[in-house]
This record gives sequence, C-alpha cells and structure tokens, in this order.
Amino acid sequence: MSTVDSIFGDIPTSDVKAWNLVEHYFEPLKEFYLDETITEICVNRYDRIQVERKGRLQTVDARFPSERDLQEFIIQVGNRLNQPVDSDNPMLDARFPNGVRLSCTIPPVTPFGATMSMRCKPAKAFTMAELVGLGSLTEEMADYIAGRVQHRANMFVTGNTGAGKTALLRACAGFIDPSERVLTAEDTLELGLDQFLPDCVAFEAPHRRFKQNLEPITLASLIRKFLRYRPDRGWVGEIRDAAAADALFQFIYTGHSGTASSLHTNGPFQTVPRLQYLLSSAGLISFDLAGQMILDALDLMIHCSRDPRFGRKVTHIVDVREGVIVPVFEYDIDAGIHRRVAD
Repeated sequence: MSTVDSIFGDIPTSDVKAWNLVEHYFEPLKEFYLDETITEICVNRYDRIQVERKGRLQTVDARFPSERDLQEFIIQVGNRLNQPVDSDNPMLDARFPNGVRLSCTIPPVTPFGATMSMRCKPAKAFTMAELVGLGSLTEEMADYIAGRVQHRANMFVTGNTGAGKTALLRACAGFIDPSERVLTAEDTLELGLDQFLPDCVAFEAPHRRFKQNLEPITLASLIRKFLRYRPDRGWVGEIRDAAAADALFQFIYTGHSGTASSLHTNGPFQTVPRLQYLLSSAGLISFDLAGQMILDALDLMIHCSRDPRFGRKVTHIVDVREGVIVPVFEYDIDAGIHRRVAD
C-alpha cells in the first residue's frame, strides 16, 4: 500500500482527500499541534482551549467556529481510523498514524458539548542520557537502572498523569542487549522500541467496533499471545485493569524475567496495593495472596512525578528485596536534589 506524508503521519494515498477534510476541521489547533514546545492540547469546549507547556496549562486565544465543527472533527477522525463516533458510541480513544494520542467525547457523555485531550508526540524519543541532561534524574541513578535492567529485573515505572512514564520506560529499554527478542503490548502504540531493538515485535490492542460474537482484542489477550512468540522479554504499556494485571504476572510467573510495565500511582509505596486491588478485584485471588505474589515477582519500581514545583522528575527508585520495599534513591523537594538513601 502506497502512502504519503501528512501532518498526521503517513496516510494511504487512496485516503488523502478524506484526511484533507480532517485537516480542514483541525485548523484551530494546527498551530499548537506543530509547536514542539507543547505537550498536550485540551479542548474543554469548542470555544475554550488550553495547551500545556513545560508542565503548565495555559488558555490560548483560539476556538473552533462552532460546536458542530468540533464534533465534525472528532467524527471525521473516527471515520479515518475505523472507529466511528456517534450518539451510540460517543467516546473515541485513538492515535494518529504518527502516534499522537487523542481522547474525545461528544454528547451525551459530555452534555454541554464535545471535548478532546490530545497528547502530542515528542519530536524525538529521549535517551536516558538526555533525561539526565534535563535533570530528571542523576547519572548515578541512570547507572543503577542500567545495571538492574541488564540483570533482568522485573520492574514497574509508575507516576501520575503526564509524569513521563512512557518516556522513562522507553529510555530504560535502551539498556537491553539489541540481540534480545523483545515483545511489546500496548493499548495505543507509544514505546517504539523497534527504533533501537531490531528484533522487537510490537502488538497493539485496537479500539474497534467488533462484529457480534467476536471476542475483542485486549491488552490482556496480547500479553497472553507473548507465550507463543518465543520472547526474551515482554514490555507492556500502562496496566489499567484486572485482566491485564493478571496476564502480566502470569507471564512473569512462567519464567520470563526482565519484564517491565507502567502504572498510575501516587508513589512507590502505593504501587503494590494498587496492583493487589486490580488482581483481587476479579475475584480469583485474595488481596493478601495477590500482595505476596506481586512482591515475589517484582524487583524494581521507579516512580516519576509531574509537579508545578519542579516539573518532571524521577522522585523514587526502590528495590524489592526478599519481599521488602527498600528505597534506594529519593528526590528531596525542599533541597531540589536527588539523594541516595541506601546501597
């Protein structure tokens, strides 16, 4: 299939006119979308738009001509990505061909009008050395992570929304031996490990309407697929539900070390309870037994945070040693420095 380049990434030549229509309705956001300093675009309603720069939201002097124009943009994007949006399916979670993520709604989910949040894809993926240069962590912390990845630690990267979990997980993968066969699974493709791991195989759980009686493709089903693909490692995007959490730990417990994933949490000490809740909520395992299994399986947790006081930082690196969580590095907010707190 032949493709052409567009502001949305490579699109099929046969679909150029349809994508031109998307770009037409996209015009109010185009300036901010092309601005590499902007990391997020939030449309609260057709005439109220915010953008994020350096971790801070600001309202901009831009608007869609009408509520109908905003809804038409969302509908056209859904059509192009084979994810139709209408009153029966008023939510859209998708990505452009270039990896930019969108989450959109139309009424009746948001009764006062359509909304959208767009996570802009960075112009380049940061290496760990570049994250060190930005002050996200220290060189000593990066070296510690490198050693743990190379020794096949099972790990979670955690943090709040927009903290840079995916960027950090991707940077950690830079320490994997390129000869390894790494499989990735995500709801929406973001990791892009194939850029430096030539034998990486990427799986994506597409958000599609499925025909009646067909089983949907989920993150959990993709993780289970790993077992038939002779993996050296499995790296998984954000864990959001019990099925995905269960599939990930089943994968680890079948002897696959060096596994990594990410999770929304408020701190490293909330990671295990959150995973316990996810695993036990399905009713197949008790809360206490889930905690024991998690602590037996995990070796390392890296927590990052986005905060107006300091931007984006890796705030904690903790080991799991014989079932005990041991802080190794912490970020001192008052002093503005990272400290090593254990060997």
